[in-house]
Amino acid sequence: LCLSVLVLTFGYAASPGYAQPVDKGRRPSPRITSKVDEANLIRLVGNTRREAKAENDRGAVADDFRLEHMLLQLRRSPEQEQALQQFIEELHHPDSPNFHKWSTAQEFGDRFGVAREDLDTLTRWLESHGFQVNVVYPSGMVIDFSGNAGQVRAAFRTEIHHLESKGEKHVANMNDPRIPAALASVVTGVVSLH
Repeated sequence: LCLSVLVLTFGYAASPGYAQPVDKGRRPSPRITSKVDEANLIRLVGNTRREAKAENDRGAVADDFRLEHMLLQLRRSPEQEQALQQFIEELHHPDSPNFHKWSTAQEFGDRFGVAREDLDTLTRWLESHGFQVNVVYPSGMVIDFSGNAGQVRAAFRTEIHHLESKGEKHVANMNDPRIPAALASVVTGVVSLH
């Protein structure tokens, strides 16, 4: 189960001795099909910690406050998710032609990750807001990026504040981030704004 979670999230694959392409002809289709319009935004529901509330708020961080290695978490299409679940079952079923035919991280991403065109669009959008893209994981499901609180406010329309909860000091976004609606079909949330 732990290996499955790592592969699903980051695309780190198993045994190179078993690495074989699985249905190499299938590639995900781009799902970002309209122009990225900064005026047409949607909320990424569930991306605010429960501790981010008025009684814990100790004020906004400075605009130049660094946030390293934020993770833009992406989502598969329902068809990809169904195909992935079937593939995982087949990996563990001795009667399946895919039994123990592990994929490399790149093969996994090529089949079950977000389309390369969509990854390029997301990377350009992040860079247009001044973020540094550190890595796009081979799984095609996570983009690691860094920047500062001012860039987060401008891009995601959320404030990063100092918090104190149960005697511990933290920083976190105070409301759910927002992104252009055109990106919503592939973006689940920003994992590490806190």
